[in-house]
Amino acid sequence: MDKIEQGSGGQIAVSVRSLSGAMIAGGLVHIAADKPVSALKQAISEAGGPDPNDQQLIVGHHVLQDSDLAGEFLSESDMIFLVTVAGCPTCHGPCACTLCGCQPQAGLIDYYGLCKECGKCGGHASSCRFCAQAFPSLCALDSHVRFIHGDREAAEWQSSRLEEHLKNRRLPGAPKVGLPEFGTFMEACRGGLNPV
Repeated sequence: MDKIEQGSGGQIAVSVRSLSGAMIAGGLVHIAADKPVSALKQAISEAGGPDPNDQQLIVGHHVLQDSDLAGEFLSESDMIFLVTVAGCPTCHGPCACTLCGCQPQAGLIDYYGLCKECGKCGGHASSCRFCAQAFPSLCALDSHVRFIHGDREAAEWQSSRLEEHLKNRRLPGAPKVGLPEFGTFMEACRGGLNPV
């Protein structure tokens, strides 16, 4: 994203650029200063940007949360950054861990199901969109989709995460799949673990 302009009536105009430097939708995204950052993300998406769940906006040293007011942070800087992140396909927003009860946040649960706050696996359910099962990690979900829904994987599922895991799993220092906390994995398989 580029320069921020304060317009009349409390409107903010933001020029959005991709990482390559190309303008998205060839113009400015307008939003009222009293709207939440989630509304700005939606406006960016409608202008041709990534899905709101895959956007992370950064102003200075602040990672903007969806509930922050757009005008509060955007007025203090001439530059904001749009980083595209892989959002949680189950939560469609910030995730929370049911094991430690921490504040929901983007990037809280890693690909292997580990919570960065408590370091445990099993406090988050990754639901399969092709059936009713849920899994304690995206790695387990990707494996399920590959072997159970192989006919749908090629057309409807992003399998690059699993390919990256398989490629790097034997390298020194590679992350390991977490062992879910007692009782959480079977509850997830039965569909009984409440999605966060």
